[in-house]
Amino acid sequence: MLGTVGIARAQAGEVSAVEGPGFPVGEGTVIHPIFGAEAGFTDNVFSAYRQSQRHASGLLRIVAEAVIASKDIEPSPTDAEFADEARDEEAAPAAPALQFRGGGRLEYNEYLSGDEVVRAQRGLAADLNGNLQIAPQGTFTFIAKDHFIRSSRPTNFYSFEGTNRIANNLGLALMYQPGGRTMKGGLRWENQIDYFEDSDQQFANRMINAFHGAYEWQLFPYTKVYADASYGFISSMGDGGAIPATKRSASPIRGGAGIATAITELFTVKAHVGWAYASYSGGSAYNTPVLGAEVGYRYSPVGRVVVEYQWDHRDSLNGDYYRDHMVGAHVDQNIGRIVGSAGADVRLRHYDGIAMDIGPPTRDDLIFAVGAKASYVFKDWLAGVIDWRTEVDDTDYRSVFGGDVHDPSYTRTEVTAGVRAAL
Repeated sequence: MLGTVGIARAQAGEVSAVEGPGFPVGEGTVIHPIFGAEAGFTDNVFSAYRQSQRHASGLLRIVAEAVIASKDIEPSPTDAEFADEARDEEAAPAAPALQFRGGGRLEYNEYLSGDEVVRAQRGLAADLNGNLQIAPQGTFTFIAKDHFIRSSRPTNFYSFEGTNRIANNLGLALMYQPGGRTMKGGLRWENQIDYFEDSDQQFANRMINAFHGAYEWQLFPYTKVYADASYGFISSMGDGGAIPATKRSASPIRGGAGIATAITELFTVKAHVGWAYASYSGGSAYNTPVLGAEVGYRYSPVGRVVVEYQWDHRDSLNGDYYRDHMVGAHVDQNIGRIVGSAGADVRLRHYDGIAMDIGPPTRDDLIFAVGAKASYVFKDWLAGVIDWRTEVDDTDYRSVFGGDVHDPSYTRTEVTAGVRAAL
């Protein structure tokens, strides 16, 4: 079975602990490089259930990050020699024809162990994303986004190979935003590809295309309502080799509406509700409401806590689809030079339509994850970082290989500490 909890460590979307002045690239572009190194420990390299199969190891991680972006447009100062009537007016900046931002993180992991199989799990992970917008202030604006991930995870305690996977999400949108910018709507196309590098795992490869119609209305200065409807196409990309493709085709339909608002300066609320339907060819199906809510509270000028709940159904690499009950919370706090965050979430996850003849067609998991991270800013360009995360997956699923019964449940903890330097 493929892992149920994502292992990709690279998070290009996160704000780095430091960001230097960067280097100009042309007149309107700046690149911000960041480098770092971490050392740490994991108590369960292969996410094994049996104590006899657990392998602990030291961990060395080398990190390289970079962000490239168009410069922010700043208002031009008023010329002191202008006429009196012009001095009181600030010159309006020209609307940019193009805005872009791209970033990414490369992460090399080396396992410090005397076990040859453990050392063979070394790998390079990547998380890259980009955002391009043409005519951002125009009545019609075009938006292109792409998010590329290469995740690396060991398979099991006797394998030299990992479940290295490439996932890419591409989105193209054309939006209409009339004068006032309080309303906008448009069409968006999204393409998701999941590709396993090892030929023995390519039976799970998939492609998802979805067409969205979206609408937003800035009802009040701090309240936005929105709606989204989509029609998708899910298909297999398996090569039909040693293990035939298992991904069944489907055409999911989703729709819903939501609201994001600030009740007060301290309380924020987000909520959405909708409906989702999918019927997999020769497999399972769902026809169900989906909903979620998030409440945030700023308990101090430098501290905020967020609690959320999600009930959702999504396509799955392990089967046809999975259903999640998720409850989570996280807190962000700044204390002097220390910036920290901590969070936890619990998921009651149900898989349906597991096609491989190694176990039952359904699976129920209790997934728990808890972690914390902090950075200490020594200087504007240098920071120390520490990260801890524990994952627990307890499942009722049992698979059979060669007459042996395998329980894919596991508990895994990883702790690392290091530095970040920005240029």
